[in-house]
Amino acid sequence: MLPEIIRIQSESFGTKSQNGVKRYSKRMKKIFYVTKSYDQVVGYCIYYLKPVLSLKGFKKKSVIYSISIDKDFRRKHHGENLLKESIKEMRLNGISSILLYANTENLPAIKLYEKVGFKKIKEIKDICGSKETCYEMELRIL
Repeated sequence: MLPEIIRIQSESFGTKSQNGVKRYSKRMKKIFYVTKSYDQVVGYCIYYLKPVLSLKGFKKKSVIYSISIDKDFRRKHHGENLLKESIKEMRLNGISSILLYANTENLPAIKLYEKVGFKKIKEIKDICGSKETCYEMELRIL
């Protein structure tokens, strides 16, 4: 499935390095969720755990590193379903909140994230790519 994930990522984000997902998944222990339609990979969600110290001890947060749907399957609820199932799985694993970063110009993605409950926290520069502005968004699930 990794070649399909890399293809979808490259088409969606213009990623030039095809080894990025593979390299980071090994180094940072990212977790992959994949959605399929008739045995064809149509999208993926990759996140990693981010323990955060609080007054009550450590809280488990996650950061969605990358999420995308194949361009031929967009606007058919695959993205929404993938995101909801990923959130459901994170909740079962005791994740307290989920962070993600969305380019401020990616209005379809922002609309989807807000639809499932993410809130804009702040604007950040240079995290989604050089000279790009992104929203840091969060969804509290526990």
